[in-house]
Amino acid sequence: MEINSALIDTNVCLDAALQRAPFSVAAIEIIERSQLGEFSAMIAAHSFDTLFYFLRKDKNTNRAYYIINEFRSVFKVAPVTQQVIDDALNARWNDFEDAIHYQAAKAADCDAIITRNKKDFKDADLPVLSPQEFLAQFNDEEE
Repeated sequence: MEINSALIDTNVCLDAALQRAPFSVAAIEIIERSQLGEFSAMIAAHSFDTLFYFLRKDKNTNRAYYIINEFRSVFKVAPVTQQVIDDALNARWNDFEDAIHYQAAKAADCDAIITRNKKDFKDADLPVLSPQEFLAQFNDEEE
């Protein structure tokens, strides 16, 4: 399965930004592969405020803005529209935030979602991959 576009869950972004070992290695590789144009990476619009909140707490406001700006330069933004919210509400998932991620990914025509919380997307009809599963497609191509 070739993934040309993927929505990156907030947890993967935080892994990279906060250098959360051991998860940061795969998260940073995903960012690098997106920068190289190997696939199109997206972040749901509602993730930016969550990212900022945690980055400001862990770093400082200026560093948080710097990292958010870096993410914005690498990733496209998957809009969170009224329709995305309505679809997430109608889905009635246990985790509403993940329902928004999923509906934003579908609306943006993403091929997959990359997350460390695959269990939260059990009702998804898009492929939901861990960072390692996603990166395996590139390792297969390079061999």
